[in-house]
Amino acid sequence: MVSDGVRPGAGDQAADGLTDEDLKLGKKATKFVSTICLVAFLACVGIAVFVFMNVPWDTRMPYDGKYNRSGSGIPMQIAMLPALIPIFGFWKTARNSKTHRMGRGARTRAYIFVTAFMMACVFLQSTFAQAILKAGGFLPG
Repeated sequence: MVSDGVRPGAGDQAADGLTDEDLKLGKKATKFVSTICLVAFLACVGIAVFVFMNVPWDTRMPYDGKYNRSGSGIPMQIAMLPALIPIFGFWKTARNSKTHRMGRGARTRAYIFVTAFMMACVFLQSTFAQAILKAGGFLPG
């Protein structure tokens, strides 16, 4: 018997078992993830620009933890990066050509976890910004 590589009854399903509806909803979820990453990235950049404009350039974020007891702290320019890097990574992943291939569970996780993670990144950025603004003399404290 000769096999032509076509499965009988596979008209509306992709090779990985996803239906056309799953692929369509996956594209919608991918667009949502990409949009929320862009919004979070712009919010974090806006916070960083506000900090850069309102504190002296040589301001350091206060830090007297385990690895640097000198109290000199972290330069503010470096302290504004930790939230931007994972947001950019999520956005880059969402732009991948095969990201939309997800079932119902993956779409649900994408909506919930990516939204929560982006909110956490913006919160982290604002917390760092508040510490830097206090150290730079913009906020009382």
